[in-house]
Amino acid sequence: MAQAPITKASASPIYHKFVQAAKAMNPKYISMITPSRWYVGGKGLDNFREEMLSDSHLREIHDWLTPEDIFPNTNIRGGVCYFLLDSSYDNKSGGTRVFTYEENEIVSDTVRTLKYNDSGIFVRDSKAISILEKIEYGENNSLMEYVSARNPFGFSTNFTKDERFKNDKSIMTSPVKCYANKGIIGYIEENEIKKNFEWIGKRKVLTPYSNNIGTELSDDNLNTVIATSNSICTETYLVIGAKLDLDEEATENLSKYLKTKFVRFLHSLAKSSQHGTRNTYRFVSLQDFSDNNVVSWAESAEKINMQLYRKYNLTELEIEHIENKIKPMN
Repeated sequence: MAQAPITKASASPIYHKFVQAAKAMNPKYISMITPSRWYVGGKGLDNFREEMLSDSHLREIHDWLTPEDIFPNTNIRGGVCYFLLDSSYDNKSGGTRVFTYEENEIVSDTVRTLKYNDSGIFVRDSKAISILEKIEYGENNSLMEYVSARNPFGFSTNFTKDERFKNDKSIMTSPVKCYANKGIIGYIEENEIKKNFEWIGKRKVLTPYSNNIGTELSDDNLNTVIATSNSICTETYLVIGAKLDLDEEATENLSKYLKTKFVRFLHSLAKSSQHGTRNTYRFVSLQDFSDNNVVSWAESAEKINMQLYRKYNLTELEIEHIENKIKPMN
């Protein structure tokens, strides 16, 4: 059941309700086409995702990375899928067969479990499972713990139109730099900031909340801004690393790390739309960003990539998969 277009951007999906209604009738088979966003996100889909990933009768998933193969001239971010529920099948013993399609070709056909550890999501890239098994990303080892929630300081994207947003700090009492959308930089009085006040004086890296990584769109960029101390940002950005107490050099190293194919690949595994929420960084492992680390941060992003591949003992096939999957930054 593919959902009809809805003009309201924040509208909740309804396709999962058709799946649940069909299951309530207890038929032998159920097969439906849905957007693939339920794998990792989607507004109001957490319970549905858990229900699907826990369903022992889910026999097959056919996953299209390029939805235009099925629905030409559409823009279905994150792809589409159809699935087969078979009431006589038990995937606890037989696994679920997952077919992955890209540009009208089957690029992966594997039998696997639906849940990966305690991630609570379906990792659609079957070839990524062996990579994740080599990387430490659990509690206290995941960069997610140092990524802010959306709107970290409480100022919306259009705050640049607010009278409190100033271009001239010389007329202000206690100005704090504010990074806004479209590269605009202005200032706000310090006493106007009520949320995450303790981050103002910290060095930090900003990255746009929205990016195309993990979608079918043409770029895989993870752009960053190295924010000085005495600064905040609008809702345009997430804040990364404010709680790490980084010095100037370590902040630059964190920015380099975020631009590697290694990080962008891990980030993609928890995304199915342009929304780069805090949770989409769950598989990105935390690093030591000082010069004492096994990774030489003075190198280029490409060479840092190779050091990270070696650090986690990735095979040539695993490295090739990441290199082919993620486009260079542009």
